[in-house]
Amino acid sequence: MLADQKLAFAERLNRINAGKQFEHEDLVGVRTQKKFEKKFGAKAKKPKRSFLDRVMVLVAFVSGASAVMLGRLAYFQLSKMQGLPDGFYALGGRGMALFALVLALVLTLIFQLGTRARIQSLVLGFALMHFGEAAMASSAPQIWSEIFSPDYVAAISHASLTGMDQASS
Repeated sequence: MLADQKLAFAERLNRINAGKQFEHEDLVGVRTQKKFEKKFGAKAKKPKRSFLDRVMVLVAFVSGASAVMLGRLAYFQLSKMQGLPDGFYALGGRGMALFALVLALVLTLIFQLGTRARIQSLVLGFALMHFGEAAMASSAPQIWSEIFSPDYVAAISHASLTGMDQASS
């Protein structure tokens, strides 16, 4: 019996040295583990968002919305000034969008809004305020007329109302 064990052990050593290692089902070896990791990979768990990250997503949304409002306000106030190049006055809505975009980029740098979720939230706030300003101006024209000229508020409110009329038709 001892000779059989020695013979079995010697055969196993020969197989190991030849690269034909046999591994039992209940014993995982290095090669089996490497093949498994190569085939299926070790998947990392998705990290949970911290409270601070959730707050920063909200800050990014508010930053996007405020960038649009402050951009419009800055361009509107600067367009009242005399002596600027004629091209500046011809920008119109593009000038407001340009000011808002620059302000959004500055807020991104200040508040470190460079992650994917934060940028998506910033863009969402930017878009909602850009397209939702007409609805806000039509619902509260007295507040908007204090900030902007009454002509601008009337034009935005009229565009909002005609857009709603066309949508319902």
